[in-house]
Amino acid sequence: MDLEQVEGGTSPFITLDACDGARAEAVLTALEAHAVGDSKKWVELVSKDEVLRLRLINQGIDKPELRDGITWDDPSLLFTTCIELSKDGAPMPIADPLLREKIGRFPWGDGSLISYMHEFIRPNSNRPRNGNDGYETIIALLEVLSQRCGTSCLGHERYQNGNAGLDIRGFLTKEQVRELRLALSGRSWSVAAEEALDGGMRDVSRNLIAILRAAERREVGVLLRSHS
Repeated sequence: MDLEQVEGGTSPFITLDACDGARAEAVLTALEAHAVGDSKKWVELVSKDEVLRLRLINQGIDKPELRDGITWDDPSLLFTTCIELSKDGAPMPIADPLLREKIGRFPWGDGSLISYMHEFIRPNSNRPRNGNDGYETIIALLEVLSQRCGTSCLGHERYQNGNAGLDIRGFLTKEQVRELRLALSGRSWSVAAEEALDGGMRDVSRNLIAILRAAERREVGVLLRSHS
């Protein structure tokens, strides 16, 4: 990628939302199974997850155990069932408005600070090589967060073309949130000499750690999405 913004002149707005990562994993698995003709996993999931079932009923779904009877596309269903809600029923905020804006539209490439970090992070040459490499953890979890929903059995675009421009890229469980925060806070990584923006990685890492720390305090996972 280069320093130009995406075609059309404006990159999408990136949001990191509080989510139930364990439920997101289960919903994603059930949706993937349904896509290839196996509806049993969706029925089983709704039957055993009362919170999910009631959330769908409260959204006007009469028979939530029947995936074919739900008119929403898969991105909308994944988002609606897995997003964490506040007591008033609104999405739970994990960032103050200023931090949300900093994360929302990063001035490089596709507008995602995760993409920027993935491009310009490098292993620290002085990092310990003891089989517990924080750098490798960072790379693996950045890819889970930014690409997990791009490995659909029906291709990359399945979760990227939802209604109203909803684009779900990936998510982390609350355990993975802690793993990534600890790894980023360590000394296993450094910055590429050819970094595109002066001080970009410093700002990106600081803002991402702040989000992860806030999610960790709330004991939630995080979901990465973009929207127009």
